Amino acid sequence: MNSNHTLRNVYINRAAAFLPNAAVGNDEMEAVLGMAGGVPSRVRKMILRSNAIETRHYAIDPVTREATHSCAELAAEAVKQLFAQGTDPARVGSLACATSYPDQTMPGHGVMVHGLLPETGACEVVSAAGVCVAGMAAMKHAYNAVRTGEHAHAVAAASEAASAVMRGEVFQSETDYQKLADAKPEIGFEKDFLRWMLSDGAGAVHLSSRPNETGVSLKIHWIELLSYAHEMPACMYAGAEISDGLFKGWKTFDNDYCRRHSLMAVKQ
Repeated sequence: MNSNHTLRNVYINRAAAFLPNAAVGNDEMEAVLGMAGGVPSRVRKMILRSNAIETRHYAIDPVTREATHSCAELAAEAVKQLFAQGTDPARVGSLACATSYPDQTMPGHGVMVHGLLPETGACEVVSAAGVCVAGMAAMKHAYNAVRTGEHAHAVAAASEAASAVMRGEVFQSETDYQKLADAKPEIGFEKDFLRWMLSDGAGAVHLSSRPNETGVSLKIHWIELLSYAHEMPACMYAGAEISDGLFKGWKTFDNDYCRRHSLMAVKQ
């Protein structure tokens, strides 16, 4: 911390993105993700007409359907793009990483990303979780790290490997159970809807207290984050169920229930 506690200006010096594999068109999406229960989705075309997205990127090999990148690897690739643009990894004092759905419950997502970036050396690492706001939470931490003078350079990164929990195989136990019960092997709209909305990728920014000597710099004037969780119920969630108005996490369910209800899938 600066001895006079003067707050510094903060600038975005560089920005980078990483999108895995070739773009996938709307007509190829279900072939890459796989059909849930072996039947085509009845809502896919309706959702695609509404969201107007034409292509997506998935961390999935379209031939073998194996994962090509973890969530941490996506973030690391975006950060490496910053290094390629001129960010000195040895000067990064704070690394803030965010995702809605990390590769594991422990350790934190941030340290897994840091483990893929040995060129940075030892640095402060923060993991931000949540849903869409997680990325801006990481950005605000990096912003404050520079603004207070604690670190001269900070990197914020956000990544998602949503396809890992949207592939058809994820719902196999649920649809098999429905077949045994003589029901249609379909998943609920709250799960199927998001299969045609989400995709994979990562972004990263380099923040510092000085603008670039040449080229564009963007000054951050403020970042404000407000939660209304005290007023509104959970809307988008994974690893949990909402039953009779009660929100229950995965720890309260046995393995069989988790499989039959695709508990780890993202729902909205």
